[in-house]
Amino acid sequence: MVGLLSFGAAALAETNVAATLIPFDSLTETNRALVRAVTDHYTLRREYEAREFRARKQDFDYLLDHLDACSVLAERVGILQYRATRDAQGRLVADDHEGARGYIIEAFSGNGKRVYFVDGSKQALFTVEGRGVAVIDYAQAKTNTVRYTGAIFVKVDNVVLAALTQLFGMFLRGTVDYHFNHVLNHPIRVSELALSDPKLLLDQIGQMPEADRALLSPFAELLRAETSAHAR
Repeated sequence: MVGLLSFGAAALAETNVAATLIPFDSLTETNRALVRAVTDHYTLRREYEAREFRARKQDFDYLLDHLDACSVLAERVGILQYRATRDAQGRLVADDHEGARGYIIEAFSGNGKRVYFVDGSKQALFTVEGRGVAVIDYAQAKTNTVRYTGAIFVKVDNVVLAALTQLFGMFLRGTVDYHFNHVLNHPIRVSELALSDPKLLLDQIGQMPEADRALLSPFAELLRAETSAHAR
């Protein structure tokens, strides 16, 4: 009986982890269903300690909310070798041409918090298909420095692979960590450039095709406003 009670308490604690990280009541009904389908039955959970980078929070805010614009600019300056695009449903679709493809939906955007739902596959020795929920918490720690922490919940749809992952946590851990850091690296790197060399970004935007310039026009205005304020 004691063993059963201990198991039940542990299971409840695992379920409550998501509730401490995700404001479920603030999600739309559709997004809440997407997110809970992962977090209530996840195969793997990873949490990442605080890290810092040199940037302004408002630049990072914009890029996190406009990952399609971020990928266009990241590709232009050589940070990224492919770009993400919006499909007819408004989902951000990407293919890294290295076996990983899928789409991202921003499920929640709040001051210093973003929650993303991810659906995709990774082809390697095995083809792994699944869904994930990524949580990013961040703040302007000090002037021109952003500090962030992260977490990700992954639900593997392949039954056999999911069972293997439960037994051998390292099976997916490296892939999950890589892709979390890889995707987040793009808005971080572009935010760093927005602080250190806004003129470079503005010049690159100015040389883009009309459609790309239009997509990045709001970010260009943000860069100009920040540059002007800094010059005064």
